[in-house]
Amino acid sequence: MDAVGLAGAAPATIADYQVIRVLGEGNNGRFYLARPPARLGLPDEYVAVKVFTGSHSEQAYQRGVRELRAFAQVNSPYLVRVYDAVLQDSFLYAMEYCPLGSLAAPARPLSRGEVLRAVGHAAHALHALHEAGLTHGDLKPANILLTDEGGKLSDLGLARFLTPGVTLTGMASAASVEFLDPALLRGDRPSRATEVFALGATLHRALTGNGLYGELPDSEPLLAIRRVMSAEPALAPGLTNEEAALVSDCLAPIGQRPATAEQVAQRLDALAAAALGAAPA
Repeated sequence: MDAVGLAGAAPATIADYQVIRVLGEGNNGRFYLARPPARLGLPDEYVAVKVFTGSHSEQAYQRGVRELRAFAQVNSPYLVRVYDAVLQDSFLYAMEYCPLGSLAAPARPLSRGEVLRAVGHAAHALHALHEAGLTHGDLKPANILLTDEGGKLSDLGLARFLTPGVTLTGMASAASVEFLDPALLRGDRPSRATEVFALGATLHRALTGNGLYGELPDSEPLLAIRRVMSAEPALAPGLTNEEAALVSDCLAPIGQRPATAEQVAQRLDALAAAALGAAPA
């Protein structure tokens, strides 16, 4: 979730959640910090609530709930916990709140080892989703939340389930285009391979602070897509040889990439352990 500098006051309540403040913007919606209702029986004092843009039908709500339920049933310590889904004109859901922020907007400076470890945990989470027959659909630094132990993957790309029939290019924001395998923009379906590309792009941005295509125009997704489709990704300075090799492997043509996100995770675990001065978990 992309935080900071948001205009507009937060509502006092959303459904039966007591809103504290705006946390950030995500694809097709906004996140709020809120106190959960007693009906959930949660020990957490706070949760993050995402409210999707626009109105949604009961049918769209059911599609979204099915996908969230499948997400919540995947057994991985590196996926955020999903608690609730509500239809109140717009679709909203509540999930675990991680006060350390995200890789895109951390609450404190991160060491290189912490960045590697967080992306590695997200790669483990992706593999768990893939093994369950799911794809995430919106992997990027803003959707890797930080914990004391590393990272957790959040914000499943639900827009494709809430608005079926809308093309991927119609849903993608400029902030997400950088992390999309160009094959998706040409009409391919999300797959293990396309999400391995997203891992490489995410790792590159998190370590270098630069995009593979330079800085894309934030407010003009069509121009961002045009640049991605017409240019080759280029690695920025600042990566070690091992990091650059891993990013390059993830960006290689389909069929030449690591076969699974777990293979990427294992390489990231080793890099993180070396940077943090510990043995791989």
